[in-house]
Amino acid sequence: MFGYYFNLAVRSFRRNKVLTALMVLAIALGIGASMTTLTVFHVLSGDPIPQKSDRLFYVQVDAQPKSGYQPGDEPDYQSTRFDAEALLRGKRAMRQAMMSGGSVAIEPQRSGLSPFKLNARFTSADFFAMFDVPLLYGQAWSSTSDERHERVAVISKSLNEKLFDGGNSVGRDVRVDKNTFRIVGVLDTWKINPRFYDITDTYGSNEQLYVPFSTAMDLKLSHYGGTNCSGKVEAGYTTALNAPCNWVQYWVELESAKQASDYKAYLENYSDQQRAAGRFTRPNNVRLRNVMQWLRRPPDF
Repeated sequence: MFGYYFNLAVRSFRRNKVLTALMVLAIALGIGASMTTLTVFHVLSGDPIPQKSDRLFYVQVDAQPKSGYQPGDEPDYQSTRFDAEALLRGKRAMRQAMMSGGSVAIEPQRSGLSPFKLNARFTSADFFAMFDVPLLYGQAWSSTSDERHERVAVISKSLNEKLFDGGNSVGRDVRVDKNTFRIVGVLDTWKINPRFYDITDTYGSNEQLYVPFSTAMDLKLSHYGGTNCSGKVEAGYTTALNAPCNWVQYWVELESAKQASDYKAYLENYSDQQRAAGRFTRPNNVRLRNVMQWLRRPPDF
């Protein structure tokens, strides 16, 4: 019986070759689209740093005005510069890093290359160890470089190839927005997807230049990313230390559940202190989420 119906089907296909071809094409496109969707979903929902995603935590404290606040509201997804710098000085975690994206101009000293712009990351020393960033040459800068606002830089492998033919460029200079930085490290190939450490550009490409946050602020290097200010803030003032603007990301590394619990208590105590000082007006409202919790955060940020 099966052979009979199969024979009928073959005859039908032969009578309508164009229609048969279109049907096969439609089925193939449908299967291809489904597989592509499943692959993308798998990549985007996967753990971007499985070896330590349960030890990296994103910090949120609530410096927003009380007006419009409803119990249960999420804090802003970023921190003010004031709060991030205060938490960094506190050094209450195993590692901690404040950061933001930047956009800078590179002035090549190599003949034949014109100046060009690229994405940068303004951060602190622990960034590289926290996120297991591989280094091809040299090393990351130290916390002393952060404190001294030193003009040091770590560059990507691709930028190193463009500027120095891929050689060991540690100790050489790179011109950034008319300022000279000394290269202390060169990254090896590093691609993290999604780029969970910066929600403002989660699926963008990795930065090509990394410099101390403190130095970037001194030199007024251009910030790149989302900014949320409370009230009216003058142009050019949004990144100032005391500006009521949320634009900085803050991550910590904690080794155990107890350390995470203790650190959250520290954040609550910090919030109480800021409320007593008149900076915070909302009830205690802090969040401490590990990587996967952060990626699955509420969608209304």
